[in-house]
Amino acid sequence: MNKERKNIGLAMLLIFSSLLVCLDRIFWQSSPDILINDKVNIQQSLMQIYHASTLIGIDIFAIGIGFLLQGSENKSWSSAIKYWMYTIFVGTLGLLVLTLFSREFSIVDLYNMLFPFVRNTYGILSGIVLGMLTLPLFNKGVKKYENIIKLSLLLVIIAPTIFNKDIFGFANGTVFGYILVNLGFYGNYIKSKLSVKKVVTRIILLLLTNIIVISLMPEFSKAVHNDLSTAGRFTNSASALLILLAFYVVLLVSKTKVNVKVIM
Repeated sequence: MNKERKNIGLAMLLIFSSLLVCLDRIFWQSSPDILINDKVNIQQSLMQIYHASTLIGIDIFAIGIGFLLQGSENKSWSSAIKYWMYTIFVGTLGLLVLTLFSREFSIVDLYNMLFPFVRNTYGILSGIVLGMLTLPLFNKGVKKYENIIKLSLLLVIIAPTIFNKDIFGFANGTVFGYILVNLGFYGNYIKSKLSVKKVVTRIILLLLTNIIVISLMPEFSKAVHNDLSTAGRFTNSASALLILLAFYVVLLVSKTKVNVKVIM
């Protein structure tokens, strides 16, 4: 009888982040009545904070996937092909179910299911698979040009937040997913260089900063534009503040030992 200890922290985090993504899609995409509120008050601020707490799910998920994939360079291509086929299978199954219930068939939906990368049907997943394909290049580059890669990642996630423009095509999803999964690669690479204390400190600072900035944006939007057009400026998954918070959360979980005994 052998006893093996396995860290399940990141696996649990991925499950939790997946639930956040589902909650975001089910609740916020359904245009709930709470969104009708166009007044600057505590309810508006709390709504923005709550929305951000679900939006961070996709950031944590993609970064966590990158963190787990790092170190499996030899299997990255086979894994990419496998997940690509899974994506096509699930998408095609979904199309069949939709066709049976609606009794309508769309050739466009068929193309979306069969060619998810070309059609950009699943942006985040496409970005993750693309990250798997380029993982060997990342591992070679990070050993030689760590500072350049770090600055490049920071530039790409911070620039859209500063200029409030989708200058790197984050809106299409694929680039966004690719950046997040590479951020996960980098996090795994540097995890031994940061102590738990430093990571916790940065999480607390980023959490407080996010809460303050997100809750105050409705007030700033009303003062500058006399409406709430920019109230959600930082209430989005592409916000640098939210991405960095997700990055350090994944880093903390990876450094915190949550072990279970597997008896064989």
